[in-house]
Amino acid sequence: MSPPLNVNLIRRIAMGDTLRRRANSHAHSEALVEFIDGKRVAIDYSHLNQRVNQLVRGLREHGIKQGDRVAILGANTSQMLTALLGCFKGGFVAVPINYVQNPTDVEYNIAHSGAVAVFADATLQPLVNQVTDNIDRTFLLASLSGEATGSAINFEDVLAGQDSSEVEDIIIEDDDVAQIMYTSGTTARPKGVMLSHKNIYIATLNTVISIGANKDSTAHPAVLPLFHITAELFALVSLHLGAKVVLQNGFNPATVLALIESEKLEFAILLPLMWKAMLGCPELNQHDYSSMQVGMYGMAPMDAPTLEKLNQVFGCPFSTGSGQTEINGVSTVMDTHWVGKKKGNFWGDGAITSDQAVMDDQGNLLPPGEIGEVVWRCPQVMLGYYRNEAATREAQAFGWHHSGDIGYIDDDGQFCFVDRKKDIVKSGGENVSSVKVESCILACEGVANVGVIGLPHEHWGEAVTAVVSRKPNTQVDEQNIINHCKATLGGFETPKRVIILDELPMTATGKVKKHLLRQEYAELFNGVQK
Repeated sequence: MSPPLNVNLIRRIAMGDTLRRRANSHAHSEALVEFIDGKRVAIDYSHLNQRVNQLVRGLREHGIKQGDRVAILGANTSQMLTALLGCFKGGFVAVPINYVQNPTDVEYNIAHSGAVAVFADATLQPLVNQVTDNIDRTFLLASLSGEATGSAINFEDVLAGQDSSEVEDIIIEDDDVAQIMYTSGTTARPKGVMLSHKNIYIATLNTVISIGANKDSTAHPAVLPLFHITAELFALVSLHLGAKVVLQNGFNPATVLALIESEKLEFAILLPLMWKAMLGCPELNQHDYSSMQVGMYGMAPMDAPTLEKLNQVFGCPFSTGSGQTEINGVSTVMDTHWVGKKKGNFWGDGAITSDQAVMDDQGNLLPPGEIGEVVWRCPQVMLGYYRNEAATREAQAFGWHHSGDIGYIDDDGQFCFVDRKKDIVKSGGENVSSVKVESCILACEGVANVGVIGLPHEHWGEAVTAVVSRKPNTQVDEQNIINHCKATLGGFETPKRVIILDELPMTATGKVKKHLLRQEYAELFNGVQK
């Protein structure tokens, strides 16, 4: 008599199993391509899957158990994605960390997540040593790339000598946590977004359908950092389809233009400022872009003339959309039919798996044209915030996920963004907490009050701007405040400008009227390129 079967073993919904499938169906197809010291290096699906299997067994040998958290601080390399996929397949919980944050936030991410292993690039090892020394916990430290230092071991040594055959003895439930990804949101402390294997699996399928991808397609350059949900999601989409991911560390417009031709890329998602930089590149007319099937931009609006030129140059439709870490990337997509045809910052309608609506503060869904908070329901919505039940309840009130963004849905079902409910600033693709920046500036001598806002900027999308009031009979210097912020905050959080006033416009309850500041200084960065 056969032993009873575990239903979840049969389902195999974990993203690590997607890699196993592609290793069977696309064994010798290139999965990852990177350029090391100018040399093109590729790994096919069969070898990538074998390395992931070795990593799972290597982590087990070092005492890492299913459910343990593994922090990953790495640039866009094959090792970084191998570590991520190894966590997915082994049932370990991946914790991708934005390493350009200030050290305090990096330490908080590692400490709060309960991570017991930290994979980091060699260049980040001093930072890892610094923050883990402050945490009362024993860590497995490994260098993703470059020589290990201190107590760390080399990533390749974790894999060395391990069996590369398929790992078949791990049972992963659909709603098991696959990763905890920290997002700054609008509070001083980052929140840990818990995403399940089902969340990620459905998100990849949703994105495939929403952008109109086909099997064996969607080869794309991973330019945005993989510790962000957007970059991670689209890398997983390509791997889901058996396509290749061309890894890039940083953005160089001439390099990306050349890669479209040499790697026959079919898709690219970039920030509007990146697309504009490519249009202004001297090498623009030197390459063949006929492989491109669709382009996508996000995190900031794109003007109609730029979209028209992109269509002409790359010969493909362009789309936009929006989402959040909490909803695993893409939750709303603007069909190419509407792109450039609507006036305003339109994001589109709900993605194929998403219900999209606008809600008032009492939980009532609003009709077209009325302004409220955009909310979503779908199987991609996070399990919740790790160790933060109050924030989870607030985000999931009335049975919908609350985005914190406000706007309206028009008669065509398209969502138009109006403002950020809690004043988060999106600058260069990063979420910047205005509260966090304000707290930093209030520590400066002579500062009485401050309001941090995002102002339109051609390069950054929004420029972090601080409007400060000085204490009576004191002098406050703009550059001193900026220098203080540089020493305390991440580079993307530091204000581009500090405006100093005698008084700030205030409400009766003592809050800064930020909408008036936005109106007053809306054109501050007109014509500013950087």
